[in-house]
Amino acid sequence: MEVIFLNKKDFLMKNGAYNKNYEKVKNPKFIKDEFYDPMDIVQVKYEMLKEVSKNGESITAAAADFGFSRTAFYNIKGVFDKEGVCGLVSDKKGPKKPYKLTLEYQKQLDDYIKENPGVSSSELAKMINKGGAVTINKRTIERYRAKKKLSDR
Repeated sequence: MEVIFLNKKDFLMKNGAYNKNYEKVKNPKFIKDEFYDPMDIVQVKYEMLKEVSKNGESITAAAADFGFSRTAFYNIKGVFDKEGVCGLVSDKKGPKKPYKLTLEYQKQLDDYIKENPGVSSSELAKMINKGGAVTINKRTIERYRAKKKLSDR
C-alpha cells in the first residue's frame, strides 16, 4: 500500500478547512506564533470566538483582526453555538439539493417514463414546462435519467 503525504495546504483544502483569505488575518498570535496557522479556517474562527468570549475583545475589532466582517462573526457564532467546533468547518459550496428538478418533478418524470418507456427527454421537458412554474432543460432531464439508471443498478 502506497502512503501519500499531503502538504498542510492540500490537506486543509481536501477537508474544507483552508482559509483562502488567510492574508487578511492580522491577529498577533497568528503572526508571531507558528502554532497558529492563518490558513486553518477552523483555528482562525475558533480563536476569533475565543477572543470575544474570553478576552472581552469587541466583536467589530475581533472580526477585523481575524479577517471577517461583523456579520460573518455572528453567523460563525450561531453555527458554533449549535454544532460546536465541527460547525466551523466550511460546508461544501454550491447547491445542496436540486432546486428546479425537485422530488415532486422527479416523481412525475418517473411515473410518466413508466407509462411511456420510449419517451424522449425533449418530450419530458415539454411536459414538465407546460405548468409554467419552472423551466427545465432537456439536458437536466438527460442527466437525471443517466443518474437514475446508475442508481437503479
